[in-house]
Amino acid sequence: MAERCPVCSILLRPARHPRPPTCERSACIQEYRRRIQEVPGARPCPVCGRRIDPDVPGESCGDVYCREELGSRLDRMRREQERREKKDATALQVEAELRRSGEFAGGLVTAALPAHDRPLEAQHPSRRTLFAERLAGIVEDAAADPEGPTGDPTSPEAPTGPADVLARAACASCRGHCCRHGADHAFLRPATLRRYLKTHPEETPAQALQSYLRRIPADAVAGSCLYHGRQGCTLPRGMRSDVCNRYLCEDLERLQKTVAAREGAPPIVAVGFDEDRLVRVSLLGADGVRTLSEGPPSTGTAPAAP
Repeated sequence: MAERCPVCSILLRPARHPRPPTCERSACIQEYRRRIQEVPGARPCPVCGRRIDPDVPGESCGDVYCREELGSRLDRMRREQERREKKDATALQVEAELRRSGEFAGGLVTAALPAHDRPLEAQHPSRRTLFAERLAGIVEDAAADPEGPTGDPTSPEAPTGPADVLARAACASCRGHCCRHGADHAFLRPATLRRYLKTHPEETPAQALQSYLRRIPADAVAGSCLYHGRQGCTLPRGMRSDVCNRYLCEDLERLQKTVAAREGAPPIVAVGFDEDRLVRVSLLGADGVRTLSEGPPSTGTAPAAP
């Protein structure tokens, strides 16, 4: 039997998973949520959003898909928590060893952060060709609407404050674990290219395209972004996407909050992991990063990000 939106009564699309409770109109979704809040004890299903009445046991609406999906989510959360606890325990062991060495007599902040040590590999010519075709379309879209959005202001090359100094040092010690998500697109959008064209009025769209293409390194980190070279990103900050300039992983955000709550400027030690494997231990400071120790290098090629 066909279902209708309980708010506007329009016919809903054929059943899919999870089954949405309303049509796709934002006004209907908000109204449905408001109606749930008006029923004492009612709550939305965390998977599909349908109303769960107060007398219905369990955390989901009871639909088989929602029940199994919620179970999978809880299992993933449990496994992630176990991995987090193992990493934190390893970080505490590293801290204890550093204290015993006598090098750090005072306060010390130790944090488990991402890191990678994947090898460089030659980029296949087809990767550059496919990227060039895609980027040409993005440049064309940007040039066709020169007054369109340009995203965030260009990020300065120099750090803008203590939190930025810490972020850049942590990212330098990591060496680009999150860059794998850049894959074959580097998160470049028309807004990014439009901003570049505005800040480089001397360049034509065709010249801007070449400016990006000639910065693709011959060798890139295995399984990572095509701009991820030996010394990190080969694009200057003014050419990078907003995602690349703005993104901070959860571990780094947690470290920033910890350091901000501390008095003074204690030494910060980053214990870097690639998934569950200890990669390196680094000392982070305003003057840069000092590697304290490194594990055995990775020899395999990491899978590309989806």
